[in-house]
Amino acid sequence: MEWEIDPPNINHMGNLLKIILLTSFLLTLSPIITNAAGPLDPVRLNSWVINAGVGPGTHFFGNGAGFGPALKGSFETGMWDLGPGVVTLGGEATFSFFSNHYGDGWNESWVNFIFGARAAWHYGWNVEGLDTYGGIPAGIGFCAHTFDDHPGNSGYTPVYPYFGIFFGASYFFNKSFGINGEVGYNSTNANIGVIFKLK
Repeated sequence: MEWEIDPPNINHMGNLLKIILLTSFLLTLSPIITNAAGPLDPVRLNSWVINAGVGPGTHFFGNGAGFGPALKGSFETGMWDLGPGVVTLGGEATFSFFSNHYGDGWNESWVNFIFGARAAWHYGWNVEGLDTYGGIPAGIGFCAHTFDDHPGNSGYTPVYPYFGIFFGASYFFNKSFGINGEVGYNSTNANIGVIFKLK
């Protein structure tokens, strides 16, 4: 009887490498995550938090065609106590890119830069490490729009006002680091990322 040995499957090796890298990353984070439980009501009066996340962008300008990945960063500080929670003020900045190909040489793309102020009300529900919030942003957006109607390229850069609403939640693994997610009609439809408490 002859035994045949199949050559190694490159796809399986690639998946194995991804698993090893992800496991290594999680093991690197584990001392941070398991160091201590997060505080009650992490966002309080005079506290400062910053976060960064990724998600699908909002198509404020254009015809709504195409999917647009977005990067968003924001910061907030606790300004006033209001009931059981705290009101924060801060700012945010977002970059998003949309592109769509219609065929017959017709392509469109939109690159958005959005800058705004934001206000939110935060409450932790007496759960260690948990922060939930809702708020509104307002600012200005810049959209570089280009299209190719074959044979020529055309483009323009409109400026537009930016308003929205968002709801979010953060979970702090310790006093300074956590994960964060938001949904709503904001500069992103949803985003997930990390959050840091500076004070």
